[in-house]
Amino acid sequence: QVKALFGGGGKEGGGGNPFDMKNLMESVKKAQTMVQAETARVQAELAATEFDGYDEDETVRVVMTGNQEPKSVDITQAAIDAGAEELSERLTVAMKDAHAKSVVGMKEKMQDLAKNLGIPNPGA
Repeated sequence: QVKALFGGGGKEGGGGNPFDMKNLMESVKKAQTMVQAETARVQAELAATEFDGYDEDETVRVVMTGNQEPKSVDITQAAIDAGAEELSERLTVAMKDAHAKSVVGMKEKMQDLAKNLGIPNPGA
């Protein structure tokens, strides 16, 4: 009977409102707070994590955060002596290497975040 599902006002059964809005809203707020806290934690970890990228000869090093923010560049005298065009190429290779490593690190952290939040198999 329909009245059993929605209560019906009688004593023969039927629960209260299955959509208790007060409890639902409290649950949503708790979940939202947890997601925000976890996201902030992961963002802080990414900002504090550094990834080194190198050219093929390891004469240029680029350091990038997990948020893909460039932090520093180190250039050896050998790279400088190779000339401007060669140095530019080496720097580009090192930047791409650091960026690729940073993206992998970010994806791993985001997958961990999703797993901690109960989101099944993100990004697969």
